[in-house]
Amino acid sequence: MVAVGSTGRAARADDDVDAQLAAFETEVRQLGADLPAPNQSSSATGQRRLLDAEVSYALGDYDAAALMLFELASRPGADRETAAFYLAESLFQKGDRGAARGYYEQVVTGGSVASKYYQPALQRLIEIAILLKDDTGLGEHLAALDRVSPGLRLPSVPYVRGKLAYAQGKYDEALAFFADVPKGTDYEMQAAYYTATTYVAKADLGRATEIFTDLIGRRPRAANDRRIIELSQLALGRLYYERDQQSKSIDSYLLVDRHSDLFPDALYEVSWVYVKAKQYDKALRALELLALSDPQSTKTPTVKILEGNLRVRKAQMIRGAQILGTLDAKEQDDPATEYDRAAAVFTETHDMYVPSYAALSQMVGGSAPAVSYLNQIAGRSEHVFQAAAPVPEAAIQYLRDEPEVQRVVAVEGDLAEISANIAEAAATIARLEGVLAARDRGAVYPALASRRGRVATIEAQLIRIRNDLAEQQLRLVASPGELAGLTGNRRQRFAAFAAMPDPEKAAADHLAQNQARYDAIEQSASEVDTAIGATQAMAVALRKYSIDTPDLPADQGRAITTAFDDAAREANDIENQLAEVRKELQIGRDLAGIGDSTMASAAGLRDQVRAAEDAEHKVLVGLVTTSRDRGKAQKLAGLGDRAARLAEQLAETTRQIDGVVDGGLKEVRGLLAQEKATLAAYKAELAGHEAESRSIGGSVLAASFKDVKAKFYDIVIRTDVGNVDVAWSQKEDVDDDLKRLNLSRQRELKQLRDEFKDILDAGTTKPSAPKKPDRVLPPAGTPSGSPDKGAPDQRVTPGGDRPAAPAPATVKPEDKPGAKKPAKAAPKSAAKGGSR
Repeated sequence: MVAVGSTGRAARADDDVDAQLAAFETEVRQLGADLPAPNQSSSATGQRRLLDAEVSYALGDYDAAALMLFELASRPGADRETAAFYLAESLFQKGDRGAARGYYEQVVTGGSVASKYYQPALQRLIEIAILLKDDTGLGEHLAALDRVSPGLRLPSVPYVRGKLAYAQGKYDEALAFFADVPKGTDYEMQAAYYTATTYVAKADLGRATEIFTDLIGRRPRAANDRRIIELSQLALGRLYYERDQQSKSIDSYLLVDRHSDLFPDALYEVSWVYVKAKQYDKALRALELLALSDPQSTKTPTVKILEGNLRVRKAQMIRGAQILGTLDAKEQDDPATEYDRAAAVFTETHDMYVPSYAALSQMVGGSAPAVSYLNQIAGRSEHVFQAAAPVPEAAIQYLRDEPEVQRVVAVEGDLAEISANIAEAAATIARLEGVLAARDRGAVYPALASRRGRVATIEAQLIRIRNDLAEQQLRLVASPGELAGLTGNRRQRFAAFAAMPDPEKAAADHLAQNQARYDAIEQSASEVDTAIGATQAMAVALRKYSIDTPDLPADQGRAITTAFDDAAREANDIENQLAEVRKELQIGRDLAGIGDSTMASAAGLRDQVRAAEDAEHKVLVGLVTTSRDRGKAQKLAGLGDRAARLAEQLAETTRQIDGVVDGGLKEVRGLLAQEKATLAAYKAELAGHEAESRSIGGSVLAASFKDVKAKFYDIVIRTDVGNVDVAWSQKEDVDDDLKRLNLSRQRELKQLRDEFKDILDAGTTKPSAPKKPDRVLPPAGTPSGSPDKGAPDQRVTPGGDRPAAPAPATVKPEDKPGAKKPAKAAPKSAAKGGSR
């Protein structure tokens, strides 16, 4: 019974081994077949990249879309046309219309009329001609659109043709094209808006108003329709303002949604409508809301100054109402409060822009070249610590609004993007070279690395199976003979293999340890960055102190400038070193899992065990005939043969994978050499463009500094004038109050005299003032004129030199009833006239 049970268990064990070997044989054939070729993308990979690019384009990430599409657009294939069109669209949306034009032309040239990208590409070419004002090839593009069958033409074709006619000033032709846009299409509302705009250009404001009114009453079907409605609301507000329909203009402006980017424009313009309508309270509320909704706008100083002026007007209006008695008693308005608010607004605006004016004045009159501020204005500074004094943010905003500076900033932005791409490419090459230098075949080509890992797993399981088979065969051998030495070698090798730790766990631990070390280095680098940032903050404060202290001694100012220059150079050197450290950190993280000896040791031990098992198995096969159980020994020998062949197939698969990897790495080394040469050429070309851009940009900035300085000077002067206006208005109010009080006093005194006239007249007679003596006329021949002129003996004696004779008292006629009123003495001027 026991013998039968043990025989059954042995048979089942043999069956399990047979099933395992069969499964391994099938898997090994699959692992060795169709090894993926390195450095090549399959059609499925290309389609996946195209889909990812389309998703990025739909999400508005045009940079990522363009990067993914460059290679697909230049490689022949079924996806080339689609990739070229979406690449052109990405570049067009980015604003790189020159590059986009080339890819649109590639789509038109390489495609057919039936292609779904043919007409859109032609329309984009026409739009680029309008935007760039360059009609190169425009006639050919229009002719190509005309050759398209009318039944196949897109609804957008007449719309684009109408835009072209409008840009060329052919308004009647534009109206005809816009009228041809089919109703119910996505371009219907856009065509209607352009139609109204064309009527405005033709000075037919009534017809334009009708179309805009119709547009704002429609229901939007897409986001673009909502934009058309908001633009129409703004247009209606302007038209009604021009036609002196202020209430309708206000209603149109207030229709703009407060979440729209056009809302600040609507607020600014409606405030002027309120001013024109003398609705100062509403104008002030609109301006306050505008300041809150867009505090960084370059319109902010104009808005603030307008607010201050409106408060002065409001104060005057309240005062007038108080004087006339028409002020509503429920209103709590007070002129003094409005004057205080106006003064606060003017002072706040003055203090806000004086530093910018002072900084620009120093930049214009200073020794530092204008180009030294280019990186700050363009926003492409590579270092935290600035060698040049930081430009105030308000000044940067005003400078960026200058048309010429906008072009310079756009060019600098493109150059910065190119520089970043070149730096990224150089870093990628360095990372690849680091991986290649490690000479670790298992660290490259994930698809092949996964097959290599599976081969190693099967080899480990197969070693254990062969070891068990060998032990079973040894128990059946009658006389081991020379087999003893081979068995001992095999057992020794297997024991070492079995005692080895799990290679995958050891590799994971090795990776975690290296990553921890790199994290510590990264933390130290971040602390250095923080210290540089704190130093920069101190430098900004010291620079501001030196600017705000005009009486700073010259030697102290020079010392501060020298210290800043030295600190800036040292900080920039540190930042450059930190950048290199971070590059090395990235390469180190890439190689963190490489260099673990456990994987190499495991592979070596597997080879040693396999060699020992092969040697022992050959001898065991020869001893089958002398075995105690010949049938079982033959079966075990058969299983051993299959396991040996399977081990050889696994080794061959590993050699094939190594060959494919070596070939791929060799190709990569060649490609890296080519790319490094191309990258060097790009760097040289970029350096030339950088030098040219800085030269032109420096000249543009020098002129723009003066223009913006003049604008800030105007703001500062207008705020000062505003404060003077407030003070003068208050003075006029006080003077007016004094005049009114005097007039009121005189009226009240007159009223009192009139009321008490009888009492005053019936009072005690008052002595009149002594009568002035009559002036003695000079004798004939005496010269008249100034007493200071004439000969010494002919000088006229001043009347004041003679003693005054007492005048007789006079009595008012009212004191003696019936008495006649005496004639008044001739005035002094009459006496003089008589003397002449």
